[in-house]
Amino acid sequence: MSSDVPELPASTQSGARDLFAAILAYAGPRMGGTLFIIALAAVLEGVGLVLLLPVAETLFAQEEAVRSGVTGQLLNWFDSVGIDTVIGQLSVMGLGFILLVVLRAIVLMKRDIMMTSLSQGFVDHTRLQFFTLLAHTDWPVIKRFRKSQLLNTMTTNIGRLAMTMQALSKGVVTLAMGMAYLAAAFVVSAVLGLALLGLVAIGLIAAIIWTSRSHRLGKQLNYANRGVMHETTLFLDGMKAAKAARAEDELSGRFAERIAETRALAIQFVTQQGRLRNAVQLVGAIAALLVLLVGYGLVGLTGGELLVMAAIVLRLSPNLIATFGGLQSIAHALPAFEAIRETEAALKTAQEGRSDKPLMPGDPLPPADGVLEIDHACVDVVNETGQTVRLVAAEPIRIAPGTLVHVGGASGAGKSSLVELIAGLHLPAEGTVKRGDFALESGHRRAWQSQVSFAPQEPFIFDGSVRENLLWPNLAADDPALWDALEHAEATDIVRGLPGGLGEELLDGGARLSGGERQRLCLARALVRPASLLILDEATSAMDPDLERRIIGRLRQDIGQRVILMVSHSLNAVGFADMRIDVSAGKARIIDADMQD
Repeated sequence: MSSDVPELPASTQSGARDLFAAILAYAGPRMGGTLFIIALAAVLEGVGLVLLLPVAETLFAQEEAVRSGVTGQLLNWFDSVGIDTVIGQLSVMGLGFILLVVLRAIVLMKRDIMMTSLSQGFVDHTRLQFFTLLAHTDWPVIKRFRKSQLLNTMTTNIGRLAMTMQALSKGVVTLAMGMAYLAAAFVVSAVLGLALLGLVAIGLIAAIIWTSRSHRLGKQLNYANRGVMHETTLFLDGMKAAKAARAEDELSGRFAERIAETRALAIQFVTQQGRLRNAVQLVGAIAALLVLLVGYGLVGLTGGELLVMAAIVLRLSPNLIATFGGLQSIAHALPAFEAIRETEAALKTAQEGRSDKPLMPGDPLPPADGVLEIDHACVDVVNETGQTVRLVAAEPIRIAPGTLVHVGGASGAGKSSLVELIAGLHLPAEGTVKRGDFALESGHRRAWQSQVSFAPQEPFIFDGSVRENLLWPNLAADDPALWDALEHAEATDIVRGLPGGLGEELLDGGARLSGGERQRLCLARALVRPASLLILDEATSAMDPDLERRIIGRLRQDIGQRVILMVSHSLNAVGFADMRIDVSAGKARIIDADMQD
């Protein structure tokens, strides 16, 4: 029979192989136990159906007709132990059914728990694996990918993987049950068992043929979902501008076009599933009729055997609907897993050769009082088309300890790329970045970044207390040190005004706070970190000029041996700066310096 079954399309086969290999690698030894419980549940189901036969024949068949097969063996055993009345025999068989039902219920519960644990555990494992990979990927690599692509992978595709695992779990269970039903049919009648097996084979062939279309629809849905995610990020990012321009309808219209595409694809798949379900139901009804006619007219089955065969067909039909439908669901959702793997592979390929040496106790660190030197260093990245693009190149720059540097220039000129280079987020494609004799390079990047404190323009506040946010990610400081940092960031009044003070929970990214208040908390966090290089990338952009002036003035007054780099369009930063670096058209150069050693 296997030679008559068409092969799955090559792309579907490859994705399915990768998925099964990943599940086996995750499950390990647990897979054997899970499959055993699934098989045991199926066997108990089949045994229950077969045991209907002696009950039915004991009730309805004539004495001479029940002394063969399963019924005959059972009745002969009853006679040998002295149970020779119909009521006694039925009572014993009824007790056996009750015990079988209890055992089956226990096994089914164990099966469902094990399958849920395996299915959900694999989805969580895949999600965590992707998050971990992304978290350990270099910043230049992450910048190659659209935010919508990464978000679509982490949310929509992971969600569809969960649907795949649900369909696969149900498919394995229904497949095992179907095999048990077929085995029970062979016990009753080999002829009818073969007939049912042939009908199942025909349905399986049709279902496999249809998987190619389901897989194709799933791929189209992948692209459509990515488009929806792209429009979602644009919608959120452009909400303020759209409202200011009263362009809400235009923004909503773009989004409506994207979701209409996904809706149409979903309807196509549901339509296909409905056609398959109707076909299987029709074949099942025909099979049930043929079983009765052939079983009675040609095979000569007894009334009890016909009753059991009818029960088998009635259970097999919805089982086949679930199995074949599940096969389509797996093929439809499989492209989501393939997309996850493709993104992971792209991240790993781009990350090759970029692994950093872990920072170990006793490793040398950049000298806190060393001169920061940027010698013809430049930042190159690879764009979405694979081309290398130079973001910024710096002329020789020397910055002495105790210097506050203003980094200015037009938007998009390369200011952020320059400070990202100095922060160690990029490695120099050419030239060098040094602190004293300590150079920024792959093997020493973690040591370099241990001495860097970075505050970005977009404040990062997570759900947790003020204290937890200030100590993120792994800082150790007592409350007096936290209050000192808050005072330098002009954030003391913010925290004292909260009911819980340092223990107050900040929810939804600190949504109750203004943009400037969130920036001040993030600045305080940067000041808690004991770093000799402080980088503020538009970190005061949401503050009013007077507040910003007080903060920068205090930073300049207490600068000590630190180097402070401020990317800002504000004149306050210019007024307090000891040195000014201008970035224009991707070129960074000194335009003013009061102090250089």
